[in-house]
Amino acid sequence: MLRQIIIPSAINNSVILPEVYYGKKVMVIVSALDEKIENHTKAKEARLFFNSIQVNMTGFKFDRDEANEL
Repeated sequence: MLRQIIIPSAINNSVILPEVYYGKKVMVIVSALDEKIENHTKAKEARLFFNSIQVNMTGFKFDRDEANEL
């Protein structure tokens, strides 16, 4: 896998691939790093929030009929 961060300074830009990729089908994905960091930060915050919640469900029994009573 190759990860390369570049700042294009012209209309066209090239990414130089190592020889191990020559003759292989490769995928190139381009996204603005700022957007990716923002999305990653939101996901990390959500993960931290949900990982901080701990509920002890020992001995809990769910009664569907009781839950649906009016």
